[in-house]
Amino acid sequence: MQSPKTQYGLSYIEIVIVVIILGIVAAAAMPNLSSTDPTKLDNAANEVSSAIQFAQAEAIRTKIPRGINTDATNDRIRVYSLPAATPTYDIYHPIDKKLYDIQLKTDAFIGGVDLVSASFAFTGASSSSTNLDFSAEGIPKVTSAGADYMLSSGTITLSYRGQQRIISIAPMTGRVTVQ
Repeated sequence: MQSPKTQYGLSYIEIVIVVIILGIVAAAAMPNLSSTDPTKLDNAANEVSSAIQFAQAEAIRTKIPRGINTDATNDRIRVYSLPAATPTYDIYHPIDKKLYDIQLKTDAFIGGVDLVSASFAFTGASSSSTNLDFSAEGIPKVTSAGADYMLSSGTITLSYRGQQRIISIAPMTGRVTVQ
């Protein structure tokens, strides 16, 4: 008589238990992966500094003043043209060909970043502004009541989950640095 063959393998119940354990471990690890996205704030700072640099470069290239408008209430930064006294928001992003309008709250890659403050002080001007213009030569300034005032200090502060990045714009040169 032959003895029955021994079968090796896992039962259905054993496989189900292993899959459940793997699912629990994966679910526990997921919040840790998404809750600390260290690049989101850096990406937002780079996006904002690129917008400032683009406005300056376009002013030099076209010989038409360009600038940025910062709106801390709506967490928004827009690039504009300044052919006359009033800004015209008709500048397009060079890559995606959409209006150059950074919306920090709703953007897929930088959503959730806050525009805490934006302050541009100008020599001889009585108050600060949320707009920063660049002359046809690329010099940071603001035009008010027909007079040009040169930038004396400029900062934009971004925040995300307790961390901050400060974007500084240098007077005269318009050099942008992120700290």
